[in-house]
Amino acid sequence: MRSSLRLGSALGVPIKIHVTFLIILPIFALAFGFTATEILGFRIGFGDLPVGWVEKLLLGTVAAILFFGAVLVHELAHSYVAMRNGYTISGITLFIFGGVSEIEKQPPQAPGEALMAFVGPATSFVIGLILLPFWVLILDDVTGLGGVILGTTVSMMSFYNILLAGFNIIPAFPMDGGRVFRSLLARRMGFMKATRTAVAVGKGIAVIMAVVGFFYNFWLILIALFIYVGAREEERSTMVSMALEGVTVESIMTREVSTVPPNMPVRELLDKMMAEKHQGYPVVSGDRVVGVVTLQDIQRVPQANQWNTTVEQVMSRELVTVQPSTPAADAIQTVAARQIGRLLVMEGDRLVGIVSRSDLIRTMEIRAMERGDAVGRT
Repeated sequence: MRSSLRLGSALGVPIKIHVTFLIILPIFALAFGFTATEILGFRIGFGDLPVGWVEKLLLGTVAAILFFGAVLVHELAHSYVAMRNGYTISGITLFIFGGVSEIEKQPPQAPGEALMAFVGPATSFVIGLILLPFWVLILDDVTGLGGVILGTTVSMMSFYNILLAGFNIIPAFPMDGGRVFRSLLARRMGFMKATRTAVAVGKGIAVIMAVVGFFYNFWLILIALFIYVGAREEERSTMVSMALEGVTVESIMTREVSTVPPNMPVRELLDKMMAEKHQGYPVVSGDRVVGVVTLQDIQRVPQANQWNTTVEQVMSRELVTVQPSTPAADAIQTVAARQIGRLLVMEGDRLVGIVSRSDLIRTMEIRAMERGDAVGRT
């Protein structure tokens, strides 16, 4: 996700927080700290404790952090099983609706999808179930303010993890239940038909949720919008993969690659872009690719400095590459995940071609027309 800050990594997966997480964390902290109720026997909130507002806010913040820590464990369970089944996970991001494992590469037909999806809610449910007897014992046997605080915290974590498990098993994309539902349907019908059926169910649930939210709770409307958009994106992503099935990068790449040297002035590069109608070039020094420069890179250079600023000073040194044998579906997933316009095609250290986002989209649209499907642009 864009506008995300990396915190670290776990299981080799980058852990990030989105800017919207900075909105939802204080909301949860306030809700936990200043409300007090019982739901199905669970004690929720610190609002009735005989302490000041600063202490309540602190307790609410700790509880909110613990809850999102449990959300992170939920997503790590997804990622672990996904990687064991050949998926590539580019990161886990905590954001306003909880957490999401970002799949950069999905194998054809999504092998092991049911287990991958189910393990997240199962992990949350197990956490809630394990904590269940502890908070009962603490509230019954531990006296004093400290005991009440500890018991309430454990009670809240038990309740919200069980709630998280139940909510995520709803059979609607992008919820985990939607993926489990599709996997079950795919055993009796084609993968594409299963996707469309699961997406239709997800959109229907989203509409019902939005109507209920209109009368009772505004948050349900936001969640319904998230589910509806997520269902639509899952359908589009699956159609892209199916349309590009069997197509490799080698069959659509441009073999005659125009390159630029690192010492070329930015002004000269602009003239080259105008003449060749390209918006990005590999930067080659000798026989070695040392970077990539795009129109966005040189737009930051003031016009007065374009002759005395070189490509080397503005280029990106991070090379995102694929091989000729890379499936085109994987390439388009990489382009979308990295938000870039082109991929370098390499054989070892040798540049053998380049494939652009427009190349991939054009091929995808042609193949989709041949199949009789309509695919939206990535």
